[in-house]
Amino acid sequence: MKKTPWMLGYWTLFQASVRAGKKLPAHMPLKEFINGCWRLAFLDDMVCRHELDGVMVKGEPVVFPPKKESIPYRYELFLEMYAEDTAEEWEKAYSKTWKRAKALRGK
Repeated sequence: MKKTPWMLGYWTLFQASVRAGKKLPAHMPLKEFINGCWRLAFLDDMVCRHELDGVMVKGEPVVFPPKKESIPYRYELFLEMYAEDTAEEWEKAYSKTWKRAKALRGK
């Protein structure tokens, strides 16, 4: 069987819930939640890279890992962060990131 992003997302979420001794999120359809976490990870990565491009911290430039590594990391982070939130809280977080991404277009 071919592993799709949806299946990998379900498996990651399932493992995280087992480790934490919690149930899978029931606040929204699981497939919608997993796809939303992928979109949120991509948007967040894009926004952070743009906002911190050329920024110096303690005299050192901010360096990002390759997108191939950072987006899956953010995705797993968002799966764990928003697993227990309600659909309204999830939409609020997603729309906030989406607005930040749209604001970058104007710059």
